[in-house]
Formats: sequence, C-alpha cells, structure tokens
Amino acid sequence: MKSFLLAVTLLGLAAAGPAEDIWLKANSFRPRGYVPRAPSSGFVVGGLDADIADYPHQLSLRLDNNHMCGASVISSNWALSAAHCTFAFPDVHGGTLLSLKGGSSNRFEGGIVFTVDRVVDHPGWELETLRFDITCIHTVENMIQSIIQPIALDPIGATHAHGSRAVLSGWGRNDVTNNVLPTILQRLDKPIFGQAECIAHWSNFLTITDDMICAGGEFGRSACNSDSGGPLVTGGRQIGVVSFGEVECAGVGPAGYARIAYPPIRNWITEVTGV
Repeated sequence: MKSFLLAVTLLGLAAAGPAEDIWLKANSFRPRGYVPRAPSSGFVVGGLDADIADYPHQLSLRLDNNHMCGASVISSNWALSAAHCTFAFPDVHGGTLLSLKGGSSNRFEGGIVFTVDRVVDHPGWELETLRFDITCIHTVENMIQSIIQPIALDPIGATHAHGSRAVLSGWGRNDVTNNVLPTILQRLDKPIFGQAECIAHWSNFLTITDDMICAGGEFGRSACNSDSGGPLVTGGRQIGVVSFGEVECAGVGPAGYARIAYPPIRNWITEVTGV
C-alpha cells in the first residue's frame, strides 16, 4: 500500500504567521516518492472569479477566522468538507476555533460566520490511503439565509460518464509560484474521469477505490491547496468533496474527490445529518 504524507509537517504549526498561511503549506497531500513537475513561471490554475449568488452552497471552513478549506451547506445546520481538513485539529473538534463562513465571494469581507460545535469524520477515514476523506460539520446557528442555500447531494449509487463536466469552486491557491490565496471565490469546470482511467493514472502512487471519484486532466486547470473540502457539482447536485491531487496543481492528471454516491458514504451522511 502506497503511503501519503503532508507536504509540510504539521509540526510547522508552531511557526509564526497567519493560520491560513500555515495551513496552506500543510494542506497538500502527496505520495512518498512522487516527484512534482516544475511549475511554469507565472502559472495560473485556470479558474474564473465567481459570484456567490451562483454558488450559494459554498462555504469557507475557518480556523481562528482564517480560511483553511472549502465546505458546502447541505442542510440548515450541517455542512460537508474533507476529513483531512479537520483530523489534524482534534483539540478544536466541538470547540470555538472552527467556524464556517458563507454568503460572500470575498474571503475577507461580507458574509455570515457560523460557530461549529460538532465535527464528525467518516469512521473509515485513513490518512495513509486517503479513503473516506469526508467529514460532516454541525453549526450552532441556522445557516440557511437568502444568500446561503443547501446543495442537493448525488443519490446513492449514481454514476457519471467519463468526459462529462463538473464544476469546482473554492478559494484555493490559483498561482503555484507563491502561497497566496485569491480574495474572490474561483470556479472551474473540469471533465470527470472514468474509474479505470483514474486508476491507471495513479497506479504508481495510490490505490484508487470506489469511495473516490476523479476529475481534471486538463493542463493548467486544477484544484490546489485550500480547495480541499470544497464541492464538485454537476447537474445541480454535489458529487464529490475535494480530497487529493498533484502537489504542483498542474492539472496534467485527475484530482481525487470523496465520492458522495458511494453507499457507505451516502448512507453515513444520512445517518449523521438526516440528509
């Protein structure tokens, strides 16, 4: 079994600097032995500015009110994100350091901040394999507002054809030459990869399993650091949660997402949230 590691060890959390900058450096998984390709100078991961009115389900998962991951509203008090965004902070599970912000395209200004009082990582979550990389997050306040609305979830067992398109949104790094996050929400449409094609691409580094779905493979168009936990959407339904990808974010190969329609994931979401 291939092993995964954090690009920068979480021991770096003791270093000085904003929480979001620290997490940006740590919030990137790669296989041991994986050799990143050098990014092109001035390379921009090809998203476009997005209006939150078109993505009312989009949330920012925040640590000490600094953006660290994406998330999505699925009901009045529940959101989805990635387990690798929350597992490293067990001391803040159910505490006041974690919050969710919605209702604004700008990650600094506007919107509404909600207090997190419960985090439930999938019981099958594994750091070494990145299996079941999904978490349910509960808020004290009702998140549903005129500018914040839940996203429908893919039904159990749903499949999506290789080459069909899906949309990713988030505040992840959009320039691989630096560690700066965009101020404005970004959106990107990308092709879904068939399972066989995804398995072939990652075969030397990671075992692709049925709880994962892949999308991408277009050069210069990719999810990147701090997009983690964000939604992958097609046909008005969320089909995935951003999980892993190439460290250099070049978009050459497909990125991986937790597959919402996989029965052990979809049933678990219902058990935890009622959705």
